[in-house]
Amino acid sequence: MADARQDEPILGWRIWNLSPEPRLLPARSGVDAWEPRQVVRARCARPTILSIGPHDAPDLRCGCGIYAARSLDDFPRPRPAWPPPTVVGTAALWGTVVEHERGWRAAYAYPARLRLVCSMCAWFEPGPGEPAVVHTFLGHLYALCAIHRGGIELPDGRRTKPTGIEPRDLQARLLDAYAVDLAPIETVAPLFGHPRTAEPPAYLPSIHPLPIEEEGLGPSNRMLPGWLRSLLERRQTPEP
Repeated sequence: MADARQDEPILGWRIWNLSPEPRLLPARSGVDAWEPRQVVRARCARPTILSIGPHDAPDLRCGCGIYAARSLDDFPRPRPAWPPPTVVGTAALWGTVVEHERGWRAAYAYPARLRLVCSMCAWFEPGPGEPAVVHTFLGHLYALCAIHRGGIELPDGRRTKPTGIEPRDLQARLLDAYAVDLAPIETVAPLFGHPRTAEPPAYLPSIHPLPIEEEGLGPSNRMLPGWLRSLLERRQTPEP
């Protein structure tokens, strides 16, 4: 691990959450929203009690900085308990840059290319990846493909809700807001072919894709969390 001053930008892969404005929000790493047409400046957000003292980010003694990966394969794919990020793309990094085995963390950054992807196909289970609908949950937007357009259910039974926003319109607004180009589909397509993430132990929470149609279920059963509904249905199924 070493740091160096970079006047020429380094391009690395990043993922983001998305708000309706639209605004890019940090996912898995980061402190601040990425405001359109403004350089992102790294800052350390460690609690004072854990800090090494006042310092500029990034610092070799700390983990602060704006992160980007060498490859999309470098992003972990844990079984999530929250809807996964829906924006994938590259970012330009410059200023003081700390190099790591799987990427970099830098003092300054700005998006280079962006693309909406199906949150479920990219990080949860294989699918076409191309968004067909846009859902919302707690102020974040999630693009979903034709297979996953039923939505996402959280462990506590809460669900994403459809917005009526066209994915192409949202993507166009995003690119226009940040004045950047679209990331080619072939550069992100490998995300959509990964095997389904492994089931966690029963005591760990996990999201569930919702079926497009929930035929045959009574109104009360439609409101049950997916894991509980599946358990009840198994118990009601006669043994062969």
